[in-house]
Amino acid sequence: MKSKASIKFLLAGMNFMEFAVWGAYLISMGMFLGNHGLGEYVFWFYTVQGLVSIFMPALVGIVADRWIPAQLTLSLCHLIASAFMIATGYSAYTQLAAGGALEFGPIFTLYTISVAFFMPTIGLCNAVSFNALSRNGLDTVTYFPPIRVFGTVGFICSMLFVNFTQFQTNPYQLATSAVLSFCLALYA
Repeated sequence: MKSKASIKFLLAGMNFMEFAVWGAYLISMGMFLGNHGLGEYVFWFYTVQGLVSIFMPALVGIVADRWIPAQLTLSLCHLIASAFMIATGYSAYTQLAAGGALEFGPIFTLYTISVAFFMPTIGLCNAVSFNALSRNGLDTVTYFPPIRVFGTVGFICSMLFVNFTQFQTNPYQLATSAVLSFCLALYA
């Protein structure tokens, strides 16, 4: 059995990476899309996050409750989200390299599938944290808030990384998110 300090450290790392995945593109994606011919469609990319958040967490939660343990479901969701986010970035990169503007259809479809598998991971991450804390005799009300703060720190660090590397106007922000998501899939 792991020590209570190591459990808190591992959960803080998981929360850091969970929200770093999101921070890599959430703020700067609109600028990227607007600069490459999809300005009139930016709202759809943000809208779809809310739409898939209505039903995907419930569907994935059923899978996690009945058939696959939550930590494995978390890992699988991040693996799928990572694959589709890298496909989104690659599609955008190849379209831009060919000298054209981005095409809405392929980018939006790949992005939607990625987000559909990412959004349930927020709840799964919380469920895994609560379960690990409870199993190790730690009060969730006392110990989870400081762990969750690392999620906000991860979001900010990822966002700053994208800004400092000038990725906010190119598809590398999507690749950054995909790499972080893949790392979290392995971590989970």
